[in-house]
Amino acid sequence: MPLDTRTLVIVLVGLGVLLTTAAMLTWRAHRHIVALGYWAAGALIGVIGMSLVMFYSVLPAGFVIPLSNGMVAATYVLNWFGVRSFGGRPIPWRTGFAAFVLLTAGNAYFVVVDDDIIARILIGSAGIAALSLLAALELWRMGPPGAPRRAKRTTALVFALHAAFVIVRAAMMPGAGPLEHLLAPNLLNGIAFLEAILAVTAWSLGFLAMTSERLQADLDQLATIDPLTGAFNRRAFFRHAEREIARARRTGEPLALLLLDLDRFKRINDRFGHQAGDELLRAFAETVTARLRKSDLFGRYGGEEFCLLLPNTDRTGARTLAEGLRVDFARRAVDFDGQRIIASVSIGIAECGSSADLDTALADADTALYQAKRNGRNQVAVSAQAG
Repeated sequence: MPLDTRTLVIVLVGLGVLLTTAAMLTWRAHRHIVALGYWAAGALIGVIGMSLVMFYSVLPAGFVIPLSNGMVAATYVLNWFGVRSFGGRPIPWRTGFAAFVLLTAGNAYFVVVDDDIIARILIGSAGIAALSLLAALELWRMGPPGAPRRAKRTTALVFALHAAFVIVRAAMMPGAGPLEHLLAPNLLNGIAFLEAILAVTAWSLGFLAMTSERLQADLDQLATIDPLTGAFNRRAFFRHAEREIARARRTGEPLALLLLDLDRFKRINDRFGHQAGDELLRAFAETVTARLRKSDLFGRYGGEEFCLLLPNTDRTGARTLAEGLRVDFARRAVDFDGQRIIASVSIGIAECGSSADLDTALADADTALYQAKRNGRNQVAVSAQAG
């Protein structure tokens, strides 16, 4: 017994209303994620477009069919735009508008000029499959390898499977027998509407999962990264440092800890203002990160003081790096409000021995830093303690 297509359309519209409401509420709560706006608009337009299907036998066909199909096409265009926006890529306005116009005009032609429902289904299927595959490709390759991508790739599979179904359905249409209208009690029609219900639900939930994944990543970053300099905050640095020290104890590899303090930073703040001080801190962080390996840990200890933990590095290697950082920063000028600010850094080094803990290493590095300050600043000093 064929599935009742009118009932399936009503279910699809009702579900679309719920998903549209969820998308709009999420967008209102997180306006900074512009993609949510595209997805919410697409969901709303899709609901209106599918609602018009119920009026195919009531309103003039030359008006309602192109309008309904055009709105459905707009949904897929806006989904693609949202995916592009979510990935930080530019919006292809011209391509999207051209796709919308071509799909709408094609449907209008095969209603007004040559009434051919199979041709309309083939045109719509080609557009839906192409736009779904574009969204799938964007989602699959979105983001660096280290970023959370599970929700993106799951949603990509949803779009890819939807495109595959639409293509298979279009290929089967010519041999499925005569079709008077889209709501005809036809098994293939019923399966198509059922698949649409599943696809719309799946990609809507996928969009919400992607948003949740990003918000969680943002929260994780706020919990671990200093927003001004991009270095680990104190808590995150200590957590990672404890692990590195424990690993060094097990392996016997050398490990060096550096404390870095910008010289006379308060004087710079008092003279040029706190914004200038912030620019100087950013410039210092950039100077440091330019020389670091992936395994090195860089954290903001507090104010103008920073920490560096260098795995598999003895005091000689640590001193070489510290001297390089000291020279680099002394040569770097920060332009602010028409003035050039030049500053220096003092660095204390402690080598972590097999029995060292983080507190001991910090105390030794702090003693060496004090020695560097006492020697006239813009200096590197190494702790005499072996840790």
